[in-house]
Amino acid sequence: MAEEKDEENQLRNDLHMLRYKYLSLQKEWDNQQEHLGRMQGEVFKLRNQLRTQSSFCASLGSTLGNLVWKASRLQPVVELFLTTNKLPELFSMTSGTLISFLETYSKDLPDLHSDETQFILSMGGIIANIAAVPEGRHYLVSDFSGKQLIEQILNLLPKIPITTGDPLKRILLMILYNVSINAAGLLLLQDQKPLLETLTQIIMCDRTPELKLLSLRLFESLTYEFGSIAVYNIHRQIVPTKKLQMIMSDSDAEMRQYAQSIINNMKKAEETFVLAPIEPNIPYDQCILSKKICSS
Repeated sequence: MAEEKDEENQLRNDLHMLRYKYLSLQKEWDNQQEHLGRMQGEVFKLRNQLRTQSSFCASLGSTLGNLVWKASRLQPVVELFLTTNKLPELFSMTSGTLISFLETYSKDLPDLHSDETQFILSMGGIIANIAAVPEGRHYLVSDFSGKQLIEQILNLLPKIPITTGDPLKRILLMILYNVSINAAGLLLLQDQKPLLETLTQIIMCDRTPELKLLSLRLFESLTYEFGSIAVYNIHRQIVPTKKLQMIMSDSDAEMRQYAQSIINNMKKAEETFVLAPIEPNIPYDQCILSKKICSS
């Protein structure tokens, strides 16, 4: 009996200890849950603050970007920009913003009037206006960050989605056209097959007359003069001659003019590189210079 009592007391003590541990753990769990609730509330609050701050920054960037974009239409303003040392930073910022914007919205860009789209368009518009000034486009094609920006535009232009990306394409085509007016800029663009293929795709599509006109204008600039037969051959393989001939009967006079100019440029290049007469070889003993040398 004594052993049974001792065993019963031991069980009661064990049960009491387990109950105590259970209550301690329950209290600790309740405290942790309360702490977790406070933390979740803090996270929710911070997320709201971050969302508000992000929205504010996007709105601020859109507003200031559009103001600078409008101001940069004036040549004196661009000339003022050129006196600062901030243009390389602007080029790098624009390049990085373009990449992240298209990585975030790869298939469908935000609404045209959204702060994000307005900001990226204003950045591109500022670059286009800088490149519209001779000194500005020279700076753009000479600066390391400027060349990187041009390279990124060439890489990203074919990836911009159709329809929602049309406003951005318009700005980028303007930048490239302004760059092509510069001799060094022309060399950067002329042998870029992805660019030529993208221009051809736009020209072949009748959906967007404005983009089509910009592409024709850029094509005309790119084909105005070829520095080598290699570059000419690239264009000869890609230029949509049949489509250009069809455009020559278009109702839009400006489109007809550009199409005719491109065809004329290609014919002139063909005469230079393909149909140019080969000078006959003159026998050595009939060469005037050799006679002078021999007679001496």
